[in-house]
Amino acid sequence: MALGGVMEKVESKRVPILFVHYGEDWIRGSERCLLDLLKCLNKKTFKPIVWCNSQIMAAQVRRLGVTTYCQPFTLLLGWHKPFFDFNGFRQLIHRGETLVDRHHVKIIHSNSGGPCQWLNFVARKRQIPLLAHLHCRYPLRDRFTLGLHWVTKSIAVSQPIARQLLDDSVRKDRVEVISNGIDSARLCPEQVIDIRQLLGFDAGDIVLFSTGSLIERKGMDLIISAIGKARLQYPHIKLVIAGSGECHEQLCQQIEAFELQDSVFLLGERDDVPSLLQGGIDIFISGAREEVFGLVLAEAGLHGIPVIAPRVGGIPEVIQDGETGILVEPNDIMHLAQAIEKLVSRPNLRKQLGNAAKAYVEERFLIERNVAQFERCYCDLVKQHQATNTVALKQGWWLGLKSLIHFIAKLWRGQLIKQ
Repeated sequence: MALGGVMEKVESKRVPILFVHYGEDWIRGSERCLLDLLKCLNKKTFKPIVWCNSQIMAAQVRRLGVTTYCQPFTLLLGWHKPFFDFNGFRQLIHRGETLVDRHHVKIIHSNSGGPCQWLNFVARKRQIPLLAHLHCRYPLRDRFTLGLHWVTKSIAVSQPIARQLLDDSVRKDRVEVISNGIDSARLCPEQVIDIRQLLGFDAGDIVLFSTGSLIERKGMDLIISAIGKARLQYPHIKLVIAGSGECHEQLCQQIEAFELQDSVFLLGERDDVPSLLQGGIDIFISGAREEVFGLVLAEAGLHGIPVIAPRVGGIPEVIQDGETGILVEPNDIMHLAQAIEKLVSRPNLRKQLGNAAKAYVEERFLIERNVAQFERCYCDLVKQHQATNTVALKQGWWLGLKSLIHFIAKLWRGQLIKQ
């Protein structure tokens, strides 16, 4: 048999999956999760194709040798103008059908809720399953307008996300929780950045570290306020924050107002956080007001770093209070300061929590387990997609109607904003 015929036979045995990503032009939580999944996916069994709206994401995917398409995306009744781009919406449906036909796609994997709005139409027309990989909680309005009740299968990264759909009466067999996975090889680079040397800290200083977008939801202001209180008793503590965002200037003003210029350091956006995590950090701290998983908390745990974090969203699934870290009440600066003081004053406890965190993450949150769960889900969808799609379609329209009634009722009661 000619080489071309052999290659064609090999290709025919692989299951083509169209991964669709809609996000900002950066590499952060959901982008990193998809990149790690694509990197570790069994290429002998599955053939990934990626369709996204981010040039930065597209470049990263192409480095993995994955066929990639990139173009702007639009949403009807979305978060940004235009809100009623029906022509663009029709073009996305047509483009999706073209990609499915070109690559003989058997499954569509949407890496957020947004693309489901048009992918539902593509999946129904081509009679293939649509999997929605949900990385955040969506308000009722978005669950309805994005068509999250219509998808064949929803994969949530934590229980709080899954609970929303179950509360909307989506059947349990159509909702599953698969925790995010960490690529330990990526997070253990050869180069280590000594954070004390980088910033000129003394050997006896206790270094706390946080990373994330500088936005209100991440609660960096709460951490700075807590440091201001804890520093009164422990002046040798240092807080280092990596990240950028709209609250940068506000945080700088807060540092100056509290006279913490010698204690709090903003590094800006960094692409070498794994190297920093190995560089002598004593405590990882989060002040998040909302966090559905907390991938970076698991990454810190993998390096044996004890974590202080609020008891919100999916964080309690990642951090075991008193065993792998300390959980505090959300928006509670005093409690956060007390947790800092506790770990600063007890080095043996820091070591104990860090060792337990490393073992816990290695058991539950490595990428190998994450990928195995997705591959099993893909295989199930391929086998069952005809029956599953029919049931999902019938139930989806009914759930959509129920959600619309629910939405109008909440709007009438003035509770929509609270969602």
